[in-house]
Amino acid sequence: MLIAVIVLNLAIALYGFYLTWQMWNLRRTFSQAADALILAEQNTHHVLNGAPGEIERRGNGIRQLHQNYRALEPKLQQAQKALALIGMGRSLMLNPGLNQRLRKSATKRMTR
Repeated sequence: MLIAVIVLNLAIALYGFYLTWQMWNLRRTFSQAADALILAEQNTHHVLNGAPGEIERRGNGIRQLHQNYRALEPKLQQAQKALALIGMGRSLMLNPGLNQRLRKSATKRMTR
């Protein structure tokens, strides 16, 4: 009976040592994971630290660009109209037949 108690105590002690070793390994794994997460958080903080200010600065730049674009739109329309008139004048100068027909049409309207 004494031998059975000793063997049982040894088995319980060995199982306790095994559990302790497993817990020590698990603690080491959790510690490594925590270190990796801390490093990732620090790197993320370092990368994104200036992001809000940079986003605001670029947003202001985009708003300024929109305002400049809106201010240039009427000038663009004027330039397009001027180029259309120049193109029409050029086509009248380079096409004498069209020029004569337009003159005849204008004189007919004036005589009516």
